[in-house]
Amino acid sequence: MTCEKGNPLDESRIGLQNKNSVDNKRMELIFTKTLNKALKGKNISQVAREIGMPRNMLHDWTKAKRVPSLANIKHIQKLADYLEMTLEELLVGKSEKKTISCLSFSDEGREYKFLIERTK
Repeated sequence: MTCEKGNPLDESRIGLQNKNSVDNKRMELIFTKTLNKALKGKNISQVAREIGMPRNMLHDWTKAKRVPSLANIKHIQKLADYLEMTLEELLVGKSEKKTISCLSFSDEGREYKFLIERTK
């Protein structure tokens, strides 16, 4: 089994904001749509508090007033983890991976999750 090599924070790979990109507006709309679908039924203030990100940043992302940038990649990753998504799924709305099975449990206050994913 081979793994793709490369920098996972490369803007062109994960669809982060690029001011020179022709597709930037399309990416913003995809991100906002994907985020709103994943957050459906969740309280934005509570989610922001739980993952330690500014509430106004998350709110602005859901209203397409602001888009993610490399400056806030830690918040994006925490949000993706909280929503049980990959960065790719959250930022561009798709992934080649498909979860086949998932097992979650907690032990001594710590949460664990095992995923079996199809990668191709």
